[in-house]
Amino acid sequence: MTTQGATREASASASASLVWIAAVLTSAIGASLLFSAEAGINWPIWVAAASISLISSRIWSGKKIEVPLAILLTWATLLSLGFAISDNGFVRALVVLSDAMLLGLAIISIGAVSWGTLSAKLLAAVPFLAPYRVWRATAHQVADVPRIGSSPRSRSLIKGTLLSVPLIVVLIILLGSADPVIQWGTDRIAAWLPDWTFPPRLIFFLFLLTITLGANSIASRQAEAALPQIRGLDRKLIVGVTEQRMVLWSAAIVLWIFVLLQVSYFIHPPPADLNSGVTFAEYARRGFGELSFAATIVGAIIIALEYARPADASEHDKRVLVRLEVALLVALELILFSAFRRVILYEQAFGFTTSRLFAQAYMIGMALALVALGLELTRGGISIAFGRRVAEIALGVVTVLVFWNHEAWIVNKNIDRAVQTGKFDFAYARRLSGDAIPTLVERRRELGSAQAEVVAAIVCGPHSPKATSRRWFEWNRSERAQRQAFTDVHPSGCPAGESLYWVRHGD
Repeated sequence: MTTQGATREASASASASLVWIAAVLTSAIGASLLFSAEAGINWPIWVAAASISLISSRIWSGKKIEVPLAILLTWATLLSLGFAISDNGFVRALVVLSDAMLLGLAIISIGAVSWGTLSAKLLAAVPFLAPYRVWRATAHQVADVPRIGSSPRSRSLIKGTLLSVPLIVVLIILLGSADPVIQWGTDRIAAWLPDWTFPPRLIFFLFLLTITLGANSIASRQAEAALPQIRGLDRKLIVGVTEQRMVLWSAAIVLWIFVLLQVSYFIHPPPADLNSGVTFAEYARRGFGELSFAATIVGAIIIALEYARPADASEHDKRVLVRLEVALLVALELILFSAFRRVILYEQAFGFTTSRLFAQAYMIGMALALVALGLELTRGGISIAFGRRVAEIALGVVTVLVFWNHEAWIVNKNIDRAVQTGKFDFAYARRLSGDAIPTLVERRRELGSAQAEVVAAIVCGPHSPKATSRRWFEWNRSERAQRQAFTDVHPSGCPAGESLYWVRHGD
């Protein structure tokens, strides 16, 4: 074997050893902090550790850190912080799902040099392709273990580690019994670290190891992108120019008539005030769901017609169709504005809820997606970038919902409304997560003395803090704020009367 070949083999062996070390450390962190623990700062710590482990494996093997990989890992780590700031189960589910998709997409796109090469079609492949590639890489990495240890330097490192670690542990234990300072230090370290229970935690560790080892192996070996070849649908359905004009004109006429009616309501009263039998509540509530759905299906129809457009259509016909589609998009934006306004009217009349807020978030995301579609149409057709932009918009909306304490905002708005109207829905307030408790406690006296007692009873319900404090890796900003709010209301704990109130009125 030549000197260069021996050098390359030694370098590859050292890189593989580092991949193993990084995977084992990352898995140990996950098994220590995540297993049988409350949701808190532990999740972002592990996501950040997994991201650093993957990047380090790529650097050790001499590979570049491409822009898409850096963006995906950074966004996953950023979103993971939602576990440390929120106590909302739905928000946590969004965080886990988003992190899984982002990390899976990072694995699939390793080696991609440009963000523009990624397509939204890849998202459909992530749940299937990412686990397959990771576990296949793990199997290959395990099979290569004998070859990894073939290098004299690798064998020396492995043997040295196996001999040194037990010796260090034994010496610290022996010296600790003879020196109070060492004993104090080991006790503090033992208290700081979580207790390992076997075999469940060991099984969890091995599961994490199969994931991180495979991901690190792919990062260290894959020099160029291996994006899956996802074929588009065959254009078996062709809708002629005449048919497309008829569909677009029909939709445009109906939608613009509706838009003009909404504009007229700024001058004349809406049907709710014209003795039409439609109450104001029905007028507001009936509208925003149907309008959002109409905007969604018409937007989908525009995309379908673009896809089914005849290849031999003349430039004049294409321009006419694009103008009709743009006119439709303008109408859809105005319809979404009308739907958004209806939700606001409904909230002002009947209060603020998470479902109404999520409806507004969907409308905003849909409006931005229609703007992106309009830009595509004016540039000559729908490109591969459109799906990616829609995915980015959706992820942006999710990111806002994760980091914005929307339940505290809802409580603030409902208390503002209660100060003016004297109406506050305590039954709904009890259904909110612990994120709403600090704000509810802070402003309870604005509702009146009797209502403040009801808030005190709510605090003694399911959101009352546990007797034991959380461990350091279970730190959660929302839980800490809840504990402080509980102390402000009940410095000595929940009185028996308020606990009985919760039993009688909790449901």
